[in-house]
Amino acid sequence: MRALNWVFPTGAILTVGGVFLYALVENLSFGGTEDWGYAMLAQSFIPALLLGTLLAIVGSFLDRRRLPVTQTRTRGAICWFASAVSFLLLVKTGNVHGWTFAFIFPAFVGFIAGAVFLSKLAVQNPDT
Repeated sequence: MRALNWVFPTGAILTVGGVFLYALVENLSFGGTEDWGYAMLAQSFIPALLLGTLLAIVGSFLDRRRLPVTQTRTRGAICWFASAVSFLLLVKTGNVHGWTFAFIFPAFVGFIAGAVFLSKLAVQNPDT
């Protein structure tokens, strides 16, 4: 399996993982923040969110060209569903001063990646 096939899934996992890391950092911040574990987590959630966002969007373009139309549309619908859930969580529980604001990353990534996937309208012929 080629490495390019893993760009989109890696980006999606990093984006969602970045949200969970941010939640963990905020939960741990109520205790001691002097240990190296907290310092590592505090420095890792922002790169995970940013790198995951970039990889998921770039990976959606790569997968749109590689996958057949039915799989592309399925991934697009799943991305839009995940974006809608993330956006609803942001609206209902979002607080710009807390970890719940990080729901904006999966909402944005899901919307853009879903639009990219759903923009594949027909099978592309390499002969034309």
